[in-house]
Amino acid sequence: MSHFRGKRLIFGTFLRRSDRTKTQDRVEPVSESSVPAALPDLAGEKRRALDLASTYLLDDLSPKVRLSLAEALAEDGGAPRPVILALTEDRPDIAATVIARSPVLTDNDLIDIVGRGGPEMRAAVSVRKCVSVPVAAALAQVGGRFEIALLLRNPGAHMTANVMVRLASRCGKDATIRELLLAREELPVTARHILIEKIGDTLTDADLVTALLPPRKRERIRREACEAALVRVLGLAGESELAEMVEHLRLEGRLSTMFLIHALCAGRTGFFAEVISNLSGVARVRSRAILASGRPRAVRALIEAAGIDREVSDVFCEAVAIWREEGGDLPGDTGIFLRLAERCRAQKDLSAAAHTLVDSVERLAITEMRQMAKAYVHELLSEAA
Repeated sequence: MSHFRGKRLIFGTFLRRSDRTKTQDRVEPVSESSVPAALPDLAGEKRRALDLASTYLLDDLSPKVRLSLAEALAEDGGAPRPVILALTEDRPDIAATVIARSPVLTDNDLIDIVGRGGPEMRAAVSVRKCVSVPVAAALAQVGGRFEIALLLRNPGAHMTANVMVRLASRCGKDATIRELLLAREELPVTARHILIEKIGDTLTDADLVTALLPPRKRERIRREACEAALVRVLGLAGESELAEMVEHLRLEGRLSTMFLIHALCAGRTGFFAEVISNLSGVARVRSRAILASGRPRAVRALIEAAGIDREVSDVFCEAVAIWREEGGDLPGDTGIFLRLAERCRAQKDLSAAAHTLVDSVERLAITEMRQMAKAYVHELLSEAA
């Protein structure tokens, strides 16, 4: 008698019983606790006999027998591939048993299962001990809310920035998935922006908001709130993300004059320089050098080459001058907004468009002051608690 307790005892006995006896009698030999543990040690004739017996069990009329077979082979790396593939097409509970655990299944197998399977099959793929990037990408493309949530909770799931951006785009309106995405430290800034927009859409589409505010006001509030949130998120962006983020915002039509002056006043100087380089076609190193130390005329020419209207380019030039005075690294407090507004108002030949932009800058200053006041009070209350 071997550790496997004898090929004859386990599978030979089963084959002799055939399907003429009770289901439980056929399940017991397959579900013996020693069977799965012994499978990796089998070789030669014993392994061949087990493979043949497993193939035979695929045609058993009882799903309990086939489920026992799936559980016995689920973690066996040497299990016959045809048997595993056949089990993936069985009843959902049987198929999920091997889909979630079998090392025999390749990435191509799993991608095929994601494409043709139902929610139960995709959920089984999502909880595997290791989910590769290609498989995660397939789930991100077609998975439902439940499967995506399982994937995001799985510490063994590997996701690239592109996969997370796709998830944010497809499922960002779902509060649970949004929360799971935002909890990931590696979430790219592009995905964070998409989630900001999804939150804005959700809030403005709320019944109470639509009942109280007219469409144009709702859209203005949504836009301003999303832009303010994005400016804060840009502070999290690494140097390597800036170019991708700028291109994303350009394609989305989000690089408005108001947003750019907000970002510049808030100290997102690296982002602003990347925008100017992208829109003007001037090399990144060259555009940064001009913004950092170029003459006022060169700065103005560069800003206007990026498509910023001449009527408001003076406002941007003043903002650049202020962050130069601050050493190129603005703190992003309200003083910057107010200083810019004060300097621009002192100019006698300021255009009407520039005055409108300066008015917006002052409104931003008020918003920033409110945010700072709330944060200050919250800090005091936390310390006093």
